[in-house]
Amino acid sequence: MTSTAPHLREDLLTPRFYTTEIEKAAKTDLEGQRAAFTAMLNEMEADYNRDHFDRKAPLDRLRDLNPEEKSAYESYLVRSCVSEFSGFLLFKELSRQLQKAHRPELSRLFNLMARDEARHAGFLNRALVAEGIELDLPALSGKRPITWFPLSWVLYSVYLSEKIGYWRYILIDRHLKAHPENDFAPLFDFFEPWCQDENRHGDIFNMLIRCWPGLREGLRGRLLSRFFLWSVFLTHSLTVCERGHFYTLLGMDPSRFDEEVMRQTNRTARRAFPVVFNLEERTYFELRDQLVDTFRAIKATAAEPAGVGRLLKGLGLKVRFAGLLLRQFSQPMVASAEALA
Repeated sequence: MTSTAPHLREDLLTPRFYTTEIEKAAKTDLEGQRAAFTAMLNEMEADYNRDHFDRKAPLDRLRDLNPEEKSAYESYLVRSCVSEFSGFLLFKELSRQLQKAHRPELSRLFNLMARDEARHAGFLNRALVAEGIELDLPALSGKRPITWFPLSWVLYSVYLSEKIGYWRYILIDRHLKAHPENDFAPLFDFFEPWCQDENRHGDIFNMLIRCWPGLREGLRGRLLSRFFLWSVFLTHSLTVCERGHFYTLLGMDPSRFDEEVMRQTNRTARRAFPVVFNLEERTYFELRDQLVDTFRAIKATAAEPAGVGRLLKGLGLKVRFAGLLLRQFSQPMVASAEALA
C-alpha cells in the first residue's frame, strides 16, 4: 500500500482518528443511570449480531460497473472502513484506560462497542479485498494525526455519528429492498443488522450524556446541541451531495437521501439533546443546496490556472461560503419534548 490510501483524499471530509479526556471519562457517575446501563451492558453481552457478519460470505458479487461507478463504490468502502476503524480505536483505547482506572464495567461496555466497530471495519475491508484493494488500517492510523476532543464533544459527536449512521444504513436497506435491481453488491445484504449496532451504540451514548447532567442544561446544552447537529449535518451534506455518484448508482437521489437522513436524525436527537433544528421549514435545506454549490465552485476554481483572477474568485467564493455557514448555523431551533418532560 502507498502512504496514502486509495480514494482517501486529504480534505475536510476525510474520516479522522480521535482521543479524549480519559481521566474525566473515568469519573463518569453511572448511579443515576444504573438501570439503563445494566440493560445496555446485558444487551451488548448478548451480541445479537454475532452470526450476522458471516466471514465466509462472498462479497464480490457485483454487476458490471464502468470505471467511474467502480471508483464511486470503492471510495465509499474506503471512507466507511476508515470511519469504522476510527471508532474501534477510540473505544478500544477508552476501554483499556478505564480498566486501568478501575472502572471495569465501563471498560467492558467500551470493549464490546469496539468489538462491533472492528467487525464492521473488517467486513468493509473484506469487501475492499474483493475489489483488489488492500487497506493497511493499523499502518494508516499510525500515519494520520490524532485529533483531541473534550469529553463533552466526544459524547455529543459520537452519539450523532452513530444515529446518523443508523439512518443511513436503514434507509439504504429499505430502498434496496424496494428496488432490488439496484442491489449490486452483497455487502448491502448486511446493512439491516449493521444499522442495529449503530442504533444500540447511539443509545449507549445517550445514556452516557445523561450521566453528565450539565451537558444538557442551560446555554451550554443548547450550544452543544446546535454546534454538533449543524457540523454533523454539514459534513453529511457535503459528503453525500458533493460525492453523490455512489447514491446515484444505488438509484437514489443524493439530495433527497441527505435530507431524509437529516430529518430522521434530527427527530431522533430529541431523545438526547435539549434542542434540535426546526427542519419543518425549507430554509435549512435551501442553505444546504447553496453551500454544496459553493463548495463545488471552490473546488473547481482551485483547479483553474494560477493567477490573480483565480485568487480573487476563490476568495469571493470562500467569503460566500463562510456567510452561508453562519446563516445555516443560526437557523431556528425548537425545544425537545424529552427535555421539557
